[in-house]
Amino acid sequence: MIDLDRETWLYLLIIVAILAFFLWNSNRSKKIKKERKNRNFRKRYLERKKEHKSDTL
Repeated sequence: MIDLDRETWLYLLIIVAILAFFLWNSNRSKKIKKERKNRNFRKRYLERKKEHKSDTL
């Protein structure tokens, strides 16, 4: 097995933690962006439906 000193393990642990944070954050931001897109789509759809309903009256 690789024999590393305590300082090297600490640096590796910090690097892994930073990478994990960035991966988690990118997945979260993708989900938020998708939810925002869907919410905007529903809002536009309801507005068009409302306009169509008022035009028919």
